[in-house]
Amino acid sequence: MNPSFSLKAALSSIFIFLIILTGALLSQNAEPSKDEIIQKAWKAMFGDAKNKDIKSLYVESYFHGSTIPSRQTVKRPNLFRNEVSSGVLVFDGKRAAWVERKPDENGKPRSPELIEPASWKHFEVDIALLFPAFFDYPSEYLGKEAVEGAETYKIRVNLPLGGKMIYFVDAESFLVLKRLVGWDGGTEAKDYWDNIMTGYDRYDGIVFPAGILYPGRSGRETGFYRNVRINVDPPDELFKIPDELLK
Repeated sequence: MNPSFSLKAALSSIFIFLIILTGALLSQNAEPSKDEIIQKAWKAMFGDAKNKDIKSLYVESYFHGSTIPSRQTVKRPNLFRNEVSSGVLVFDGKRAAWVERKPDENGKPRSPELIEPASWKHFEVDIALLFPAFFDYPSEYLGKEAVEGAETYKIRVNLPLGGKMIYFVDAESFLVLKRLVGWDGGTEAKDYWDNIMTGYDRYDGIVFPAGILYPGRSGRETGFYRNVRINVDPPDELFKIPDELLK
C-alpha cells in the first residue's frame, strides 16, 4: 500500500469528521427561529394539544389584595368577559362596555354603559395577559435578554387596536418569565409595565402562571391566578354588547 495514499485517506477522514462534528455543535448551539420558539412555547403551555383545539380559557384573578376574584373568560382570538365585584365588562373584539352594573355605594342603580373608545385597546391587552398574543397575531423577534439570571427570547406583538406586548420566553422551559405591557402602545421603556411571573401551576391540559409581580398602587404587588380551565365553550352571547348601547 502506498504510505502517501494512506496518510491522505486518513487526513481526509479526519477532515470530514471535523466538518460533521463542527456542524453538529453549531446545530446544537444555533438559536431557534421565532416560529420554533413559539411552537416550543405552545408545547410548554398546552402539551400535545393542537393550536386549533384550544378555543377558550377561563381564569379567576386576584389582584390589588382582593379576596374576591375577577372571573375572566377569553374566547379566541378577541372576545373577553370580565365579571368583577361591581358588574360585568365585555369586549366584542372591537368595543367594550359595562353590560351589568351593580348599584353604586349609595344604592343608586346604574345602567349598562359603553366604555370610552380610548380604552377599548386595553381589553385587547387584557386578553394578551391571559393568552400570549404571539399565538394569535403577527410578532417580531427582538433577540435575547437575561431575566432573573435566565436567558430568554424576546418577542413583541403589536395588537390590532394599538396596545403592545413584549414577552420574555425562557430559553430552557419556553415558558414566559416576564412581559412588558404597553397599554397604550408606548414606544419608550417608561411606557411599559413589567410583569414578572412568580411560578407556574399545572392544571388539566395546561400549564399556567401561578401569579405575577407587577407595579401596584403602592409599590410592587403580587397577583394570583386560580381555577384555570380551557375550552369552557362560552356562547358568543356572553360577549355581546347590548344593541341599545350601539345606536
